[in-house]
Amino acid sequence: MFDFFTFFIYLLLLGLLLILTNIKYSLRIKGFNFCETPKLRTAHFLGLLLISFVVGFRYEVGNDWMGYRDVFLSLKDNLDISLRDQYMEFGYFFVNKIIFKLGMSYEWMFFTIAFISWYFIFKCIPNLLLPYLIFFLFVDEYFFWSMNGVRQFTSISIWLFAIRFIINNDLKRYLLFLGLSSLFHASILIFIPFYFIPYRKINKRNTWLVLFFISLFIGSSSLLLNYFESFFGFLGNKIQFLETYLRYIESNKLFINEETKIGFGFIFKIIINLSIILISRRVINSYPKTTVYFILFFIGSILFNLSFNIQLLGRINHYFLVIRSVVLAIAVFHFWNKPNRRIEKIKSNVLEIKIVRFKKNTNERMAVIGFCLLYFILFLSTIYNSSNMSNPYQFSF
Repeated sequence: MFDFFTFFIYLLLLGLLLILTNIKYSLRIKGFNFCETPKLRTAHFLGLLLISFVVGFRYEVGNDWMGYRDVFLSLKDNLDISLRDQYMEFGYFFVNKIIFKLGMSYEWMFFTIAFISWYFIFKCIPNLLLPYLIFFLFVDEYFFWSMNGVRQFTSISIWLFAIRFIINNDLKRYLLFLGLSSLFHASILIFIPFYFIPYRKINKRNTWLVLFFISLFIGSSSLLLNYFESFFGFLGNKIQFLETYLRYIESNKLFINEETKIGFGFIFKIIINLSIILISRRVINSYPKTTVYFILFFIGSILFNLSFNIQLLGRINHYFLVIRSVVLAIAVFHFWNKPNRRIEKIKSNVLEIKIVRFKKNTNERMAVIGFCLLYFILFLSTIYNSSNMSNPYQFSF
């Protein structure tokens, strides 16, 4: 539905965040460094406070909003309740207890969780790329999803920050931040082995293309769904932290993925996933450190083809698919700033001189504008269709 206030809030928020994070940096030889942790400036913190306020002081926005509010109120009414008496992870449980012990309302709980989540989002990528990342997190619906999968989005944001330590070959810090991430959603623990993947060796674009089309072909197979149900039931009985997620099977929600519908948006995402694989070689050649991001996304795109109708696997796959916003930010930056190399020859009676001139590639810039505009139109459509129950937006006061 069309609600003027809802469109106004979301578009104003996106616009202000892009302005606040679009701090001019010098594009020198190295450009930006994926290994170093960026330092946030005053404008970044203003952006963090702004998005945390919009997320925190919302009312009945997000499919699970009421459930999270009710959990907070029940904890507040039962001060003696322990961690074992409820199903939330320790980190989320601890934040709730701190907020109500300070005499604050559930809005401040949502505000605090949002601030933690977006702080790690802001720190996960070089400042130069941050406006691009924010844009794609919004238009790719992850901002809306963050107000639904509250605990998991916090875990995902810390996971995005931790990927830097795969690039840096820093196992201790990687495990440290995965441990921190698990305090909000235990499912992140299955990503511990991903540190040991030889990313550069498996960076074979043609191989990933073949796997992409194979997975797309077999993704709707009912046989695959049956095998997955049996396999996950077996794992849930063997691995303790997976027992929580057995309720998806027990409540018959395993194959009902309300977030994914086959339509234009679904087909558009498939095309985007394929396009990212196709252009990956050009981007990685310019920024070799980004190999880890692209490989993780390739895995996610294949899992998406296989599991778009499996709700549980789709939820886990968010850890991979959110990286689409990261690689799109890198790719758009690359093609927008890539110079067009032109060689001019000047002849004289004595010698021939070659002059290399660089200018912005107009064709690639036009393609970037068209792509971002199409994505933005899809974003407007998701607002209209109330993605993750985001429309209408209401303040709680």
